[in-house]
Amino acid sequence: MKIRLRTAPRPARGECIVVPLFKGSAAAAPWRAYPQLAEPARRRGMKGAVGESLFLHSLEQGRLFLLLGAGRANSPADARRWACRAMALLRENRVARATVHLPAAPTPPPAYLAALADALLLNGYRFDRYRKKKAGRIESVRLATGRRGPFGARELAERALVLEEVERVRDLVNEIPAKVTPDSLAAAFADSARRHGLELQAWRRRELEANGMNGLLAVGAASCCEPALLSLTYAPAAGGPSLVLVGKGITFDSGGLSLKPAASMEEMKSDMAGAAAVLGAVNAAARLRLGLKVTALAPLAENLPGRRAYKPGDVIAYANGKTVEIVNTDAEGRLILADALIAAARRRPGRIVELSTLTGAIVTALGDSYAGLFCRDRRLAAALLRAGEASGERLWQLPLPEEYRESIASKVADLKNANYNGASSVKAGLFLAEFAGRVPFAHIDIAGTAFLGKPNAFYAAEGATGFGVRLLVEFMRELARSK
Repeated sequence: MKIRLRTAPRPARGECIVVPLFKGSAAAAPWRAYPQLAEPARRRGMKGAVGESLFLHSLEQGRLFLLLGAGRANSPADARRWACRAMALLRENRVARATVHLPAAPTPPPAYLAALADALLLNGYRFDRYRKKKAGRIESVRLATGRRGPFGARELAERALVLEEVERVRDLVNEIPAKVTPDSLAAAFADSARRHGLELQAWRRRELEANGMNGLLAVGAASCCEPALLSLTYAPAAGGPSLVLVGKGITFDSGGLSLKPAASMEEMKSDMAGAAAVLGAVNAAARLRLGLKVTALAPLAENLPGRRAYKPGDVIAYANGKTVEIVNTDAEGRLILADALIAAARRRPGRIVELSTLTGAIVTALGDSYAGLFCRDRRLAAALLRAGEASGERLWQLPLPEEYRESIASKVADLKNANYNGASSVKAGLFLAEFAGRVPFAHIDIAGTAFLGKPNAFYAAEGATGFGVRLLVEFMRELARSK
């Protein structure tokens, strides 16, 4: 979908005019521009609350209108919600082109317009390549802002660039598991390296064995596709701060020998959403030419049962000297992330940020609108929380208390990978922190936000959201500015 910026609406023939009605703001009322909307809105009892909507056709103008409750005029969160609602209604009514007409006064702030543009672009996406009957497609949206301001064509183009990477991530995560394997993801990383001039390093079985990456080797042992540890680096000539992004890449999670129930496997193609997100983030950093060195590290494996599968009771020895007892083979993500975190710490970056669909407990705690942030470094945590608010990919920080450390200890090894007896998201974060060394480290559990079983307030379609790309881009922008 294409989005363009305009100062005046000037809708083309056949376009629907989307008109926001802000809550409690007479100055922003749309009746001045469209007096024919006033009486139908009064009869409907519209007050500007997000969720209110009215489609009507003006015989006088020969045009379709969509009047929407838009909430608070200065709230980016409300902008995201009403834009999501607008795109869902346009699609349901088979509207291909629309003009969103914002009031000239008060002038929307740049953060509001950025949130609105992101939400429009995000909700123009559909994954329907396997459906004979396609959903209605929205081809273009014109965003009429009333007057020129600090949010212009350049800023909009940058938002669209980042959303292109989000869309690629969503396609990867939504794709069927028969087509997304460690081999195909390695090819996707190689393609990015060619397109953007990035440095690629790919470790497969031989290199993993040579470097003691035994978590990956164990988890991927039963698959026909060799596991991998991929490294993709963007390093501008001017240098700058250094960052390693680590993303979990279980391309399909059956649970291994600790087999999941059938219903629990339905969305397990999405267990590589972290790896896809860090790929998209590095691509965006390169395309935006951000002033920092950033590496995406993606440990990739399929967790399957089979005659070579690793077993409950096994002990894995890691390259940092720690040993881990396998209690449950369905707690595999932390096992491959441990290898990647060791490799990340060896690079001695300024900070490590890791994203993973790690625990079901985080979904119980935070639902599908917040990801869990676990970080002991206050500056790093604060920067990520700011990036979450700015991007709309919101984080909620949870603790990593030292007194819980004994819960992850094993009687036969240094650590165990499951059976933590409560607070499993927190204790999984403690487990990962054991492998990040002394580098400032943040773990972000995206299990609830990366893949939706049904639409929510911010996404009008189920499936992959691309969560993490916009968050990381905002974080990297701030980090690059701080050098």
